[in-house]
Formats: sequence, C-alpha cells, structure tokens
Amino acid sequence: MSDFLASLTQVQQWISSLAARYTVFFPTPHGEANYRFTAIGADDDVRFAPYRPTITPPVKLLVPAREELFRFQHKEDGDLLLSPSVDSSFRVIAGVRPCDLKGIFLMDLFFERGVADPYYLARRENTAIIGYACTTPCTDRVFCAAVDSLDHRQGADLFLTPLASGEILVEANTERGIGLLDSTDLPPCEDGPARKIGAIAARPETYGRSFDADVQSLSGIVEQYWDSPLWDKHTERCFSCGTCNLVCPTCYCFDVRDNLALDTVSGSRTRTWDGCMLPGFAQVAGGHNFRPQPAGRQRHRVKRKFEYLPTKYGHGPVCVGCGRCGRQCTVDIDIYDIVHDLIEGGKS
Repeated sequence: MSDFLASLTQVQQWISSLAARYTVFFPTPHGEANYRFTAIGADDDVRFAPYRPTITPPVKLLVPAREELFRFQHKEDGDLLLSPSVDSSFRVIAGVRPCDLKGIFLMDLFFERGVADPYYLARRENTAIIGYACTTPCTDRVFCAAVDSLDHRQGADLFLTPLASGEILVEANTERGIGLLDSTDLPPCEDGPARKIGAIAARPETYGRSFDADVQSLSGIVEQYWDSPLWDKHTERCFSCGTCNLVCPTCYCFDVRDNLALDTVSGSRTRTWDGCMLPGFAQVAGGHNFRPQPAGRQRHRVKRKFEYLPTKYGHGPVCVGCGRCGRQCTVDIDIYDIVHDLIEGGKS
C-alpha cells in the first residue's frame, strides 16, 4: 500500500512507543544462546541483530500451550451454563522473520478452513504483525530458501527490510499497518520496490542449506516412499519426546480435557499441545495404536509436512525451513536430513 524510509534508530524508537501503548512481543535473548518472543516494555532494548530462530515460533502466541475453551456450571434448576473463554485482546508481534511469517500464514489456513476455530481466529484477528527480512542465514541449520519461505511476505501488516545504505524500508501492507505508523513522521519512499529488489540481490547466492531437487517436486518424491528403511534409520536413536512437534511453526495438534469440580458440578474444558511423535498420539479407545513404532510416526510427520498438507492446501511444503526441530532435538534428528535422504534415494 505504502513504502517509507527510516533509520534503525527511528524503527527502534517506534517499536518502543508501540510497547508503551500495546502488548508488544519481540525476540529477546534467553540464556546465553537462545531467543524468545516475550512482551517488552517501552524502556526495553529493541535489537534486530544478532538473531537466531527463537526456541518456539511466534505463532505459538496464537496457539497457547494450554488454553481454556470454556467454563461450564450446572445450575440448581438443571440448566447448564456455558461461558466461552475467547481471547480478543490486541497484541503486536514484531520482528517476525519470513519463515515464521509463512508459518502463521499456513496456520491461518488450517484454522479457518473446514470447521473454523474461533479461538485461534479471535487472536489472529486482533494481532498485528511486523515482519523483518533476513539478509543472511541466521544459523547453519536453516533451509528456508529451499522450501520457498525466504521471501514470504503475506500476512504481515508491516514489513521491514534492512538496506545496504543502513536505512530500513518500511512497507505498510494493510490499513492496520498504516495505523501503527500514526505516531511517526517517516518520509515516503517512491522507489520502494527497486530498493527491495536490491536488498534481495545483495543476499548470498547460496542461502542456507539446499535440496538437490526443486521445491515443486518434493511432494512427489516423498509420496514414493512408504516402506523404506530410511524411516528406521532416522528413528533408531529417537526418544519419542515430541520436542520436534512442540517447536514447529506448523504443528497444531492438540488434546482436549474436561476439568471437573465435583463439589459444585462445574469446571472447564481445556486443550493442550499434542504431537504425532509421542507414543500415545495415535492410540484410540480399546488400546489399539495405529502408529506404535517411531518409524511410523516419523513417516507420518514428514509426509504431513511434504505431501499430505501441501496436496490439500496447495501452498507447497508445510515445513518452513527454520531448522528448529533439528536444533532442539536431543539426538540431532533433522527433518532436512530425512528429506535429503529421500531425494537421494530416488536417484539410486
């Protein structure tokens, strides 16, 4: 809609001013080597670099680890009183990198298609997103370019691109984004598209890890493999702890439980994160488990990311190439290595 130019100092001061007015989440250091999206104050430091992927992606702010869906109470006259727990508070998530922006875009599809999820959609509707372009790979784990995430912009109200001049190109993509700039006096940028092309051209020619196959062919390659020793190879040291699911920007499975207070015949219904790599995930009433072995669970996980959901939604791989699963895995199992081996197996 509109492009503006700003200095880094202006952008930092602007985000701090937003934190004085709204709840603003921004990637901040956690421990010696990690980052997390945390709520910042107006006096907190706002630094875009150095950066590495946060432990959990920003989309998890829209899908809490534990979420109350509603409260219920049986009244004395026999009626049941239900009180939905929909969160419609406004928030800003700033400093969202393209891979995580694509993760949010995909989660929007998952939660709005079919039976729409009012809890996620209420949070999403009341969340403004400020994206930030990557100019160099943030870690040696990333393969965002290989899965078409590096240049993702859709879903950001505002998008910031650092330029070689030291300035920052500010793209306002929505009316809400323009509204967030109302406290600034940034000069318009007439050649914004050209400057953006220049910033993209200045990136390293080889950006992160790559596959020896184009992104359009990945779904077809993964589809070929069902009974393959590769699934056992990549799970022989797996603890089935589910960490890969918990840090993934596009994992959204959950379990639902009722919490009862029997003395008052009341309680609440909550949902919590669940994951397909956990041993009991595919267990049903009666005790049967459809995927009792880690290899079967790993196959399901990879096929969902690279075959099932890409076929259903038509937006390419559902893995965004952030590298979190491999980085957080206790035994260094990396979905990139699995897909790489599938590609190489197809050549033999």
